[in-house]
Amino acid sequence: MDEKFEILDIEEGDVVIDFHNATFKLSKLSSAMKDQILSNGLRELNNRLNHQGGGELPAYKNEYWIDKGVNSEVLKPGKNWQKGKCRIKVTLEFCPDEPEVEEIPEIKEPESPLDDLRRQINDLSS
Repeated sequence: MDEKFEILDIEEGDVVIDFHNATFKLSKLSSAMKDQILSNGLRELNNRLNHQGGGELPAYKNEYWIDKGVNSEVLKPGKNWQKGKCRIKVTLEFCPDEPEVEEIPEIKEPESPLDDLRRQINDLSS
């Protein structure tokens, strides 16, 4: 089965998620996930990166990691170094068990010019 996960977008309004034992608004769940990642997750990630000999991520305020971006450079295969900003995005994705069926509007055929004549004939013969 080819699962097609789509990002749940906070901008769509108050999306609510039920995990059978707990129900959350997406906005609150996403905010809690960001807070957790930034408070404990980055510290743990830095510990792991240090342990692997890779150094540490730069220390910035949380708002930079989430919104403004952190100064960085990226090297893509076959390209030169490119300066810019990196930021962390926390997303939750959803894949429905059954695809949503789109309602197809009922298409009315245009009236024929002969419909009026048919109605008049029917009215006369009744």
